[in-house]
Amino acid sequence: MMKKMLLSGVALALVGTFLPTPALAQRRTTRAARPVATAEPPAISTSSAERQILPLKRVVLYSNGVAYFERRGTVTGRAEIALDFKQSQIDDVLKSMLVLDLGKGRIESVSYNTSLPAEARLDEIPFSVDAAEPAGLAAILKKLQGARVAVTGATKSVTGAVLTVEDRPAEESDGESSTEKAGKLTRRLVISGDDGELASFDLSDIRSLKVIDGDTRRDIKMFTEAKSAERRRESKTIIVASEGTGPRELVVSYTIAAPIWKTSYRVVLDKAGKPFFQGWAIVDNVSEEDWNGVALSLVSGDPTSFIQPLQQPMFKYREEKALPEGVHLTPQRLSLLGENSNAGMVGGMPGGVPGGVPGGRPGGVAGGYGDAAPPPPPDAPLESGFAGTSIADLGEAMRTGDAGVNTAAEGMEAGDLFEYRVGQPVTVARNRSALIPIVQKEMTGERVSLYDGKSGGERPRNGFFVENTSGLTLEAGPLTVIDGDAYGGEGELERLKPKEKRFIGFGTDLATKVTKKNERTKDPVALVRVKNGRFETIYVVNDRTTFTIANQTDRPRTLFLDFPMRDKWQFTDDVPKPESVEDGTARFRIELAPREVKTVPVTMKLKLADAYELANLTTRDLELFVNRNYLDEPSRKLFDRIFEIRTRRDDAGIRALQADEEIRTIETDQKRLRENITALGGKVEAKQLIMRYVAKADAQESQLEQMRWDAKKARAEQVAAQAELDAFIRTIAFERPLK
Repeated sequence: MMKKMLLSGVALALVGTFLPTPALAQRRTTRAARPVATAEPPAISTSSAERQILPLKRVVLYSNGVAYFERRGTVTGRAEIALDFKQSQIDDVLKSMLVLDLGKGRIESVSYNTSLPAEARLDEIPFSVDAAEPAGLAAILKKLQGARVAVTGATKSVTGAVLTVEDRPAEESDGESSTEKAGKLTRRLVISGDDGELASFDLSDIRSLKVIDGDTRRDIKMFTEAKSAERRRESKTIIVASEGTGPRELVVSYTIAAPIWKTSYRVVLDKAGKPFFQGWAIVDNVSEEDWNGVALSLVSGDPTSFIQPLQQPMFKYREEKALPEGVHLTPQRLSLLGENSNAGMVGGMPGGVPGGVPGGRPGGVAGGYGDAAPPPPPDAPLESGFAGTSIADLGEAMRTGDAGVNTAAEGMEAGDLFEYRVGQPVTVARNRSALIPIVQKEMTGERVSLYDGKSGGERPRNGFFVENTSGLTLEAGPLTVIDGDAYGGEGELERLKPKEKRFIGFGTDLATKVTKKNERTKDPVALVRVKNGRFETIYVVNDRTTFTIANQTDRPRTLFLDFPMRDKWQFTDDVPKPESVEDGTARFRIELAPREVKTVPVTMKLKLADAYELANLTTRDLELFVNRNYLDEPSRKLFDRIFEIRTRRDDAGIRALQADEEIRTIETDQKRLRENITALGGKVEAKQLIMRYVAKADAQESQLEQMRWDAKKARAEQVAAQAELDAFIRTIAFERPLK
C-alpha cells in the first residue's frame, strides 16, 4: 500500500512541478520532429473569480430547428465572459455570434480552445503513456531517458539524467521459498549524475522525483492537456474579453440548433357548430441551463439555415518535393494529413455531428411566467367546478373568459415570418418542457360533413369549416375536438394564414350514408360540319353520377360534396352551381332535414366528333348520312358532284392500268419472237417462217405506240380529275344543326 501511494505521489509530482517559462520553451530548437513555438500566447485564466457569466435574457425559437439566444449584463473594468457550449454547437456559434459593448469599452478578444482532434495533437507530442501498457513509475521513467531529474531517496539525493530502469531478480527474504521468489523482480532507476557519478535507486526507496528538463516538463503537460481534452471533448468554452472603465452593458447573441417549437390545439364546437380555438405552444429546454425569466418569442416560418464546419483547424495539402541529391535531412512529416490523403481538410468532427440537437431528454410539463412564486398546495382536495354540468359549459366558459387561461403571446408579422411574442417573462428549467397559450379565440366556421366523390365509400368525413379570423398565422399541429358534450375526435391542422379557409376533419360521420350510381349516355348528333376536307358529326356524351344521401339523425345536417372535375368536361345546365371550384374539385353544399333522404344527380358532358375524309367517302357512307338526315338536298348535290369527279378519276386510272397490262403482254410476245428468229438462224427452209415473225413484230410495234399513247392520256385525265376533286373539296364548308 505504501508503495502504491509513493508511485502515485511521484507521478503527480511529474505533472505538478511543470511550470513552463518562455526561456524553456525557446530552448526546444534541438528537437527536430515537432513544431517549435517561439512565443507563448497569453494564458486565459479559468478562475471563477475573474470570469463572469452573462445572464440569459431572450430566447427566440424558430420552426426550422434553430434558436436565437441573447445574453445581457453589466460589467465593470476589464471583463472576461465565459460561455460554455457543447462541441456540436460551436460551428453555429462561430457563424452567428454577435458581441457588443454598449458603454465606453471595446471588445478585446474572443477566443476558444482549439478543436484540433486530440489524436492529432498527441501525434505531435514526443511523450505518451499508453493505457494498454503496464502502468507505474517504471514505465514512465523508461520514456524519460536522457531527461534531467532530481531524485531523493531514503539515503541519498542525486541530480542528473535518466539512463535506464533495470530489472533485477528479487533477493530471497527470510522464510520465503524459492517457488515464491521465482518471477519476482525489483526495478532500479539508474541516474548519470551531474558530477559524472552513476547512481542507482530502488524505486520503492524513492521519496521524491522532480523533472528539471523544461522540454520534458512541457511534453508531459501537453500530453495531459491533450488527454484531458479527449476525455472532455464535448465541452467548449468561448471567452469574450472586454476592456473599459466604469459600468457598462455587454451583449452577446448567437444562434444554435434547438428543438422546433410545436403547437397543439383544442377546438370546442358549440350547438351551432361554431369553433372556439385554444392553441398551445410546446417549447423544450434541452440545454444545461435554466431559462429564468427570459423574454420568449416563437417564430413561424422556414428561414434558411445550414451548418458549416468552422471550428476545426483546416490544413491545405502541399506538394512534397524531393531534396537535392546528396542532402540528407529528416523529411517533412505531415501526420495530420494521413498516409495517402490529398484532402484539403484535416480530421473528422470531434464530439459528434455538428448542429445536432444537444443532449437532454425533453418531456414533462414545466415552466411559468415571471418571478411569481408557485401557488401553495391546497388544504383539501379540489372539487370539480363543473360538477353536474356538461362539457358544453366548458366551451361557454372559454368564450366568456372564465376559464382562467389567457393568451400569453402577441402575434405580429416579422418580415416574411410570423412571430408570437410572449408578453411575460418565462421560466423553464433545464431538461424540462413548457406549454404556453398562444391562441384563445372564436373563429368563423360551422360543423359540416364532407364527402369525397372521387374516393367513394358510404360514409363522409365529420368535421368543420373554419376561417382564420384570429389575425395570427396558426402553425401546423394536432387538433382535439370537443363536439357538443363529448370528445369528438382528432384532426391535424396545416399551417393556416389569416383569412384562409379550410375544412378540418376529425372522424367518420356515421350518421350520414351516401351511395352513388354512374351511367353514361350519348346524345344524338347535334351538328354536322364540313371543313378542310373533313365531314364531322358532333354529339355529346353524358356521364351522370347520382348520389343518394340519407340523414340518419333527428338533427339537420350540412354536407359538402366534393366532385372531381375532368379536363374538357362541363356540368350540364340542370346541375346547380357549386359553392366553390378549386384545384380541380367542385364543392356542392347540400342541406339535409332530419331523417331526409335526398337524391343529388351530377351530370357532366363532353362534346365529341366522328370525322370522315371527304375524299375517301363510300356510297355506303353517303347512304348512311342521307338516312340519318345529316345532309339536305343542296349538300347532297355537293356530295354527288364529289362522287362524279371521283368516278372519272377512277375510270381514267383503270384505263391506264389496262393499257399498261396490254403493253406488258405485247412486250412479252415480242421477246418470244426474237428468240425464235435467233434460233432459226439463216436456214433457207425457215425463211418463210422468219418473214412471218418479222411481220407480226412490225404490227405489234404500231400497237405498242397506240397503247403507250392511251396510257399516257388516261393518266393525264386521272391527274386532272384528282386536281379537280381536291379543288372542289376545298370549296365545300358548311355547318348544319340537327334538331
